[in-house]
Amino acid sequence: MGRLNQEQRCQRLRELTSAMIRKHYCENDSEFLIEQMAEDIIWIGAGEQESASGVENVAKIFRQFVGMVPKCIITEEEYQVQEIAPGAYLCSGKAWIVTDPSTKVFLRVHQRLTLIFRWMGDSPKCTHIHISNPYQEMMEEEMGFPTKIGYQSYQYLQEQIQEQTKKLQRMIYQDMLTGVYNRNKFVTALEEERTSDLKQLGIAYFDLNGLKKVNDEFGHSAGDALICNMAAHLWSAFENKVYRTGGDEFAVIEKELSEEEFRKKIDAVKKEMKEEGISFAAGISWRNGSCSIKEQFEEADQSMYEEKRVFYKQRTSGMTK
Repeated sequence: MGRLNQEQRCQRLRELTSAMIRKHYCENDSEFLIEQMAEDIIWIGAGEQESASGVENVAKIFRQFVGMVPKCIITEEEYQVQEIAPGAYLCSGKAWIVTDPSTKVFLRVHQRLTLIFRWMGDSPKCTHIHISNPYQEMMEEEMGFPTKIGYQSYQYLQEQIQEQTKKLQRMIYQDMLTGVYNRNKFVTALEEERTSDLKQLGIAYFDLNGLKKVNDEFGHSAGDALICNMAAHLWSAFENKVYRTGGDEFAVIEKELSEEEFRKKIDAVKKEMKEEGISFAAGISWRNGSCSIKEQFEEADQSMYEEKRVFYKQRTSGMTK
């Protein structure tokens, strides 16, 4: 490699600084950092008592870090490099350091750092490392303890809890195949009804016809696609109101629309599915008083099964295929 010009040296030091920070916080690779150190290195860590000089002493401390630094994610790195003496360069920077959620350690800090490199032959060696406390850790009015970082950490923890809660709710209440609500969510709706006072309620129950035949002739992937297609039609018409209660059975719980609006939507989605060649049986129950999800579900269920019985009777007799 030929001699590097000034800009190339600065760029190499920015890249090396980033690599050192990532090796420390993301991979816990102390040996990589030790390899970059000059014999006369001075290190000042984030803690008040963290400092050492000479590569032997600093290396000893860094090797103690192995297995102790939780895996982190680093973003928004910014580094500035300037030559402060012939062959000597100062690299100052900052970056957001966030613990990986898998570590179960919750911390997010805006870290600032300063490194000094001395160019020795064709490569640089690090002569000074100063890893400061988080950028906003100590405010002027604070004494004794950096409460700002405490709030940052708490906020990050809350964000992780909310995100994990959303994922858990999806796992508990979302049907993995179709994306609509699952039977657990339907059971929850039945339980919540005990504390509600419904003035009106519409229930629709849908069941695919001929799913077994599709599975047998074209495979279960074709059957799954048919189930998903039906679910998509229902969800498009009744978003957040559709539940997959069985293998090919879906319920709609409508508490907001009028009876006329409800029946129009049901007729429209039935027409759409029939036009796509989706064969199904459906039942409806509507009440303007004495509403009960459980009772009306049973009413819609009975109506649906009567329609299904007629379908299979006609197919058996050759009237339909």
